[in-house]
Amino acid sequence: MPDQFEEKLAATRARFTHELSSIRTGRANPIMLEGMLVESYGAKTPLKGLANITVADARMLTIEPWDKSITKEIEKAIVVSDLGVAPVVDGSTIRVTLPEMTEETRTRLVKSVHAKLEEARIAVRQARDAAKKKIDADLKEKTISEDDRRDRVSSLDEKTKIATAQLEADAKEKERAIMTV
Repeated sequence: MPDQFEEKLAATRARFTHELSSIRTGRANPIMLEGMLVESYGAKTPLKGLANITVADARMLTIEPWDKSITKEIEKAIVVSDLGVAPVVDGSTIRVTLPEMTEETRTRLVKSVHAKLEEARIAVRQARDAAKKKIDADLKEKTISEDDRRDRVSSLDEKTKIATAQLEADAKEKERAIMTV
């Protein structure tokens, strides 16, 4: 059971880190667009499966579709996204210039980071509760002693505290990156 608990903690942190990487900071980052879904060939497909996304400079991304016929669909997906950017099509290359972030935008993004942090904390607590239930069930079945139960719960609490502190440190770092002008 401890292995499952630690796996859940690792998965939660990996998911949280990935979600944070998709949140915009002052610099352009291809991850911002990778998960965007584009209507192409009769199905919604992630943009990273349809095009090469690169950083042209600190505030510009370039998208080069592998199939030039879906350029308009990619442009449309970017326009309707919640990124608030206007793509510019230059032949088959799409350029996305990210506007300077306002204080209001930065504050909104920090709130988003805090919301994602809370979701991750909840996932950690749920993993802890599931592991604790397993420990209590083992005690009830008399496969472990009361001392073993206490030691395991104490270890569980310590690992939960460490995992939560790591998540908070990651969120604090992302908040610092967002608020840096």
